Order: sequence, then C-alpha cells, then structure tokens
Amino acid sequence: MQEDPTGDLGARTSGSELAAVVADALAQGEGERTRSLVAGLQAPDLADLIELLQPQERMQLVQTLGAAFDPEALSELEETVRDQLLRDLPQATVAKAVAELETDDAAYVLESLDESDRQAILAQIPTVDRAALERNLEYPEDTAGRLMQTDFVAVPPFWTVGQVIDHMREADDLPDTFSDIYVVDPTYHVVGSVDLSRLLRTKRDVPVDKIMDGARQVVLATADQEEVARQFERYDLKSAPVVDANKRLVGVVTVDDVVEVIQEEAEEDLRRLGGV
Repeated sequence: MQEDPTGDLGARTSGSELAAVVADALAQGEGERTRSLVAGLQAPDLADLIELLQPQERMQLVQTLGAAFDPEALSELEETVRDQLLRDLPQATVAKAVAELETDDAAYVLESLDESDRQAILAQIPTVDRAALERNLEYPEDTAGRLMQTDFVAVPPFWTVGQVIDHMREADDLPDTFSDIYVVDPTYHVVGSVDLSRLLRTKRDVPVDKIMDGARQVVLATADQEEVARQFERYDLKSAPVVDANKRLVGVVTVDDVVEVIQEEAEEDLRRLGGV
C-alpha cells in the first residue's frame, strides 16, 4: 500500500519542515490538506508554526482553519507576531477567538493593542464575556488582576457536598480546569476552600464547611505579579483566590499562570545580563 505523503505529517515533522509544507498547501489553496497537516498540534506547537510563516500566510492559516483554530495559540505567540496577526485578521475573527479564551489569556492577548483596536474587538464580544474581560483590563499591567481568571467555583458554607457537585454539573460558566472550590460568605469574602479531590471523596450530605480548609492564602488584585509568584513558591500553591480592596473574591490565579511569570522574569534577567 502506498503511503499518503501528507498523512499525519504534523506528527512526523517539526519546525521549518512543517512550515514549508503548510506554506505550500496554503499557496495551492488546499484547505483540507492544510487542516490535515496541523491537526493535533497543541497550542504552543501551533504558535511556533505560525511564527515560522510569512505574515500573509499566518492570516491565511487562521482563516483556513476556521473553527478548528485553537485560540489558545494566540497567547503563546511572540508579542510582535501576535499583534501583527491581530491587526491583519478581520476583527470579527479576533473577537470570536478571544471570547473562547479564559479571561486572563484574553486580557494578555489584547493588552498590547492600541486602545482603538482593543475597543473595536471588545465591542464584538458577547456582553457577559466582555464585562469580565474589561474588569481584567482595568487593572495595571503586571498585577494579579491581569493574571487572574474570572471564572471560578464559589459556594456558601452551608451547602452540602451534593449541592456543590450538582451545581458544578449544571453551571455553564465554570473554568475549563480547576482544583479548588472557594467557600464564601454573603459578602463574597473567602472563608475557606475545598480541594476538588477531597470533595469527590466525601459523602453528599456533608456540609462543605466541615471539610473546608480555613487557612487560605489570598492574593490582592493589585499585587505585583512577581510578588504573586514568590507567594506561590513560598507556600507551594496550586491556585489562590484573588480579592479586591474590599477583600471580595474577584478571580483566581493558577500555578500555570505563575509559571509564565517566572519564565518571563528569568528571560528579562538574562537580557539584562547580556546588555540587551
């Protein structure tokens, strides 16, 4: 049997080789072949591919992929490449992609754009998503407020484990992944948290305040991101609730977000050492 010369090529090649083949498929107008070539690429790998393409090819690739384009690749792109791509793409396409991202990633993608471009894109995002994103963007750059996700699970202390589980099954605004459920009072002050694995191992009729951890590290929304990273490292945190000036819960920072801050800080230190 003759092997398909393009089949699963994305899994067998990398870097410039894959970029060259994808560029050829785009030039030939072979949409199906293009989608096949990049199928299965994770967001960081898709971002690497986009960076290797020419500006016109980048826009063409995103439009060719359509609904198959992973918007998380936008947050993985080098800033100048991302900004150029966002300017070249139709604003409706950008708005649709941004709306699918977690609020922290969406804010990161939009923060370097000109105010007029940013507002034009925000205007095309559904109202609820736009409001959450605008709250993130109100915080200064390099603060926890820009880093946080605004989708989280918060429940009152008198709820039972069963009620919490039923709520999580029925809610449509939960984060894609999470490990902690936050317990809040009527003013949305954090009084504790419950690890998801512990919740699932507990009987349904047990109130959550009986199994919650009351000693919880919180992060101020105005705290510097590097300070937040040190807090995560010191206390070995997986996630932390973010509170506003009135101590009300407004978001969550995860260890994945903090790792990116640490990496950026290390890169800045290296550039300073190299005199760049």
